[in-house]
Amino acid sequence: MAKQSNENARFILGKLMLEGTSDKVPKNDNKGLNWLKEAVKKGHIDALEYKTYWDIRFDRAPKLEKITANLEKVIETKKSTRACNTLAEFNHATGSSSLKNPNPEVKSAAEEKAKQAAKYYMMS
Repeated sequence: MAKQSNENARFILGKLMLEGTSDKVPKNDNKGLNWLKEAVKKGHIDALEYKTYWDIRFDRAPKLEKITANLEKVIETKKSTRACNTLAEFNHATGSSSLKNPNPEVKSAAEEKAKQAAKYYMMS
């Protein structure tokens, strides 16, 4: 029980430092990210989800494969509708532009992305 409490504290402290919404906790992006990373290393799923959305929004070079794997883990663990919608949007965006491509391999991959998008939309 104490271990989970420690990870919750790391997650909340990291989140507060990143958002800068507390009078008691000063805004500090570097320290906040470090607290989140520690909670993620210890298996805190909410910290993983929050850090993944932070990466999508603020990382200068987001790693799509890592983000996708993290979102799939969040969906598997806590059935997050937000994670489902995010993966659906990723699949929709990466596949829809290639549907009109005359190359059958590209078109087939795009159709698979469309199926994945539909799957995640239905799950959410």
